[in-house]
Amino acid sequence: MPRKGQPAGRLAMRVRLHHLGGVLTGAGAARGPLRDWAELGLQRDVELIIETDDAAEEARRSGADSTDSVMPRQGRICWIGPASSPERPASDISVDLGGRLLGHGLVDAHTHAVFAGDRAGELMRRLAGERYQDIAASGGGILHTVRATREASVEALTTDLLRRLDEMAAWGARVVEIKTGYGLDLASELRSLDAIAAAAAARPGLTLVATAMPAHAVPPEFQGDVDGYMEHVCAELLPALLAHPAAPRFVDVFVERGYFDVSHAGRLWQAAQVAATRAGRRVGLKAHVDEFERVGGLPWALEAGATSVEHLLASDATELQALCHSGTVAVALPLVSVFLQQPFAAMRAIVDGGGLLAVATDCNPGSAMSTNLMLAAQLAVFGGRLTPAEALRAVTRGGAQALGCPEGIDGTLRVDGPACLCAFDVEHPDALFYELGAPPRAQAVP
Repeated sequence: MPRKGQPAGRLAMRVRLHHLGGVLTGAGAARGPLRDWAELGLQRDVELIIETDDAAEEARRSGADSTDSVMPRQGRICWIGPASSPERPASDISVDLGGRLLGHGLVDAHTHAVFAGDRAGELMRRLAGERYQDIAASGGGILHTVRATREASVEALTTDLLRRLDEMAAWGARVVEIKTGYGLDLASELRSLDAIAAAAAARPGLTLVATAMPAHAVPPEFQGDVDGYMEHVCAELLPALLAHPAAPRFVDVFVERGYFDVSHAGRLWQAAQVAATRAGRRVGLKAHVDEFERVGGLPWALEAGATSVEHLLASDATELQALCHSGTVAVALPLVSVFLQQPFAAMRAIVDGGGLLAVATDCNPGSAMSTNLMLAAQLAVFGGRLTPAEALRAVTRGGAQALGCPEGIDGTLRVDGPACLCAFDVEHPDALFYELGAPPRAQAVP
């Protein structure tokens, strides 16, 4: 007989995870300062049981006390508690984690990971003091990547994307947001969505969240005609992207001098909502704001009800206070600050002000060529003055909030919640912030 709640004909399996260094549940306050790991739900001397109907057949045959990494790809948590408790459910197989720390999988809430080519040739120009904006104006920057991405097939884009996703997963990422925006024409933007969908099918252990960002830059064929390009985005690109079988969950816009202003952003958001409604879907809003200059993007995004706002390097205290009092998530991208030699976002002020904060990689070829979300979290501590507990909350719970908690993933481990898990090769979470740039590699569980 199937267990209660299971479809007929499918046998639920319960997998017991034991010999844990600890379980970091992520429970506690979603906002405000965190002083220690207990406030982020660190538990000792507990076990965890997952209920799944998707375990590999090898795991079914492996018997008790398996140390194999063969684990279910999907499941829900049905027990967190002491091994000695009489209420602990029976399990079908056991997996010994060898004293590793078990935590929620990391959530990378802002990446541009689907693209072709690279921009390594621009590095020396930046180190010599040339501004990002000046490199872009000379034909480099985003448009350099646009040319390579337009020439790439879906298969080539997918291959490159899978390589980056595998690196992200090795550092602990289990949920990754991926933006389009290096195609900037209809065919290329659709190929980017196809590549994200293909990668999602090829990596069922990851949850991928697609964001449409055709308003990333103005393509060469529309140079000097920002209004004309935005009209093309609203009339042609957004309807097609939002009608795609793997439609994006969000739209994003780069509100910055030399790119798009708040009037363009408003037109895009209105058109996106109309296109989503016609496609029978819902869509959320994200916005790149205040990366280099304040041009009104943050107040506009808050008024528009954006799920998240990204970058915030140039934001002032008054606008940040309004952000902290809203339900919009601030997404800080400390790797960009290092790569472009810019100040860090005011992460400490956002947390102290009661704001919702996420930290992400911004993995992209021009301003943050890294797949290492733990490195971004470390920089949030050493550059953004967060405590380690606050930084880890920002790459789990904060990241999940910035993505609208996809598939019920909210950044916490709880009974009846999704089993979005990661086992780190440490016994205590302090060690995740000790070895800079090379934190212990993470095992997928599942």
